Amino acid sequence: MEFLILGGLILTMDLLKKWKAFSAIKDSLKALTALKMPFGIVIILTSIGFWGVHGAAGTFQGIMGLIAGGFLILDLLKLIPKTDEAKKQMDTAMSTLAMPIGALAIIAGIIGLFMPGG
Repeated sequence: MEFLILGGLILTMDLLKKWKAFSAIKDSLKALTALKMPFGIVIILTSIGFWGVHGAAGTFQGIMGLIAGGFLILDLLKLIPKTDEAKKQMDTAMSTLAMPIGALAIIAGIIGLFMPGG
């Protein structure tokens, strides 16, 4: 379940960038942004393995891991637009979707921690 909690935290860290209270850790968050794609790949592979080992009991966590990892990999879409306005719109759209997916991944990871056999 740790992979889900990690993926959810990475997806929700965009929210921390926008708060002025966390201005001191902006450099750290920028460094973690570069690691989104490798973390996404690891989260996808881990969720496939978890789903394979736990079968039907790991379906919810496995699906949430695939979604969270896939969304982390899709962060590459932000590199496609050429203009600053298009990049800003893409960033807004991606962070709007990342917050609920990240929150669901964290919840799925916490639920999975307390499930028997997880």
